[in-house]
Parts: sequence; structure tokens; C-alpha cells
Amino acid sequence: MRFYFTKRHADDLKSKRIKPYLPSKLRVSIRRILSNYSKWGGDWDEINETFIEVEAILQTFYGEEELHAYDSEGKLVPTDLNGLIASGYPARVLDLIEVFCDGAENPLECEKELNSVFEIHNSPWRVVNATVYLIDSDYLQNEVIAKTQNLLREHSVFGALEEFTDAISSLTGGRTKDAVVYAHKSVESIMKTCLETEKHLTFGKLLDKLIKSGIIPKYYEEFLVHFEKLALGAVKERNLPGAGHGQGQEATEVSKTLAEFAVNLAGTINLFLIRRWIESRPTQEEPPEEDEVPF
Repeated sequence: MRFYFTKRHADDLKSKRIKPYLPSKLRVSIRRILSNYSKWGGDWDEINETFIEVEAILQTFYGEEELHAYDSEGKLVPTDLNGLIASGYPARVLDLIEVFCDGAENPLECEKELNSVFEIHNSPWRVVNATVYLIDSDYLQNEVIAKTQNLLREHSVFGALEEFTDAISSLTGGRTKDAVVYAHKSVESIMKTCLETEKHLTFGKLLDKLIKSGIIPKYYEEFLVHFEKLALGAVKERNLPGAGHGQGQEATEVSKTLAEFAVNLAGTINLFLIRRWIESRPTQEEPPEEDEVPF
């Protein structure tokens, strides 16, 4: 069983660095969208079979016999999935969305509609690849994260996908130094994928080989070198809070603005590299059509 939202962000939720909020109208929209993408059964299609499956998964995940939501008096009472969406703890509603999208027959369309209502209701949450993220920047979501993750998943670049996902999760949880490190690793993984190698090579050697292969034009070299300097510089800045002194007992973090920029930039570079790699791969020619059936 995978780690859903409340498990991944347990520390952030406990410390209230993340405080999910889902207004009632948004909850109605979420319920209607999930219902539309559900499988229905029974004699008159009156039973939401998908909701029953999701409810069982959540009960196992929480280790509880029943789900709970708040009643009109503010008390937690047993409920079903509809009740959880309507008045359950917001973070658990986000769990529910991840479980649902994880097993949806048409997850991309479902996620697209969910993200539309999140945007309509000015909610900072987005769901990509059955994972809910807190997004402070519309550009980060619409132009980088979704496109990058969908493309990596489509072409089975799972190592880079995991690292880029870790970068986003770290940024969401305020672990900005980790976000920069994972963003940098994701670019290196993409470079290795493009070169079809598992060898341990430095960023510079990977870049040199990509240029020689023709996947990256020579005039892009300086841009990618600057990304390497940005990522390493951000980590060094984190390790040097004073005039040449160490961090002390408490680790300092990279500024959120710098970390967000690094993750944005990594996503943009990943998109560029994976598209260039796809373009460079030989296409299979279809066999010529024959005028007559050969038998």
C-alpha cells in the first residue's frame, strides 16, 4: 500500500506547516466529479462500487473499522465516503482523492476536472499522477509539474519521475534544500536516460556526451551549466549561513523563492531534454500495404 497524503505529510500537518482547507462548495464539486468517474452497479445502477472500494482502502490505510466526519454539532461521527467528502477532515479528503485517482479508469481526465474546480474555487491544491500537491504558483503547476510528470510517466522514466516528485513534495513541506537536491538529481537522471546509460558520470560529463550526441545543441551548454551552478550554489548557501561558519545545531534551509525557481527550472529542462530525446529516437516504419491478400 502506498503512502497517501496524510502519511507523506504527517510532520507538516502536525506542525501546521500545511493547513488544508476545503470550502463546502468545493467539496460538493469534488463529490460530483468523483461520482461521475465512478463505476456504478446494482439492479438500477444505484450502488457506487468505486466508492465502496475506496472506502475499504481508506479503512485499511487508517486501521479503522469506520470512516468519520463532523456532524452539525461539530462531533466526529461514523460516516461513508459521501459524508467524508462533505464534512470530513480536509487532509483525509485529499487522501480520498489520491486513492480514487490511483484506481480510476480515466485518471487523467478525472484529475483535469478536479484541478479545474480547485482553480475555480481559488484553492491551492492540485492533483497530478494520483498525488495531491500544494501549489503556490500557477506556473509551477500548469506549465511545469503536470507536463513534466505526465511526460516522464508516459515514457516510463520512473527514476527521474520519483526524484522530481520528491522535489515537489520537499518544496511543499518546506524542505527547500532537499527540493533543490532532488530537482538536480532528476535532471541528471533524464540526462542518463537520453544517453541510455546507467554509469555514474558527473553532470559535466553527461552534458558533454549529450552535446556530442546531438540531442542538445552546443549553444545550450552554457544554460545547463548555469543550472548546475544554481543547484550547487543553493546547497552551499544553505551550508554557509555565516561568514564561513557551519550551520550550528539547527540546519538552515534554502529560501523558498530560490528553491521554487530551481524546481521550476529543473522541470523546464526535463521537458526540453525528454522531448529532444523522443525526437531523436528512430521511428518504426510501418510495413507497406499490399494490394492483394497473400493467400
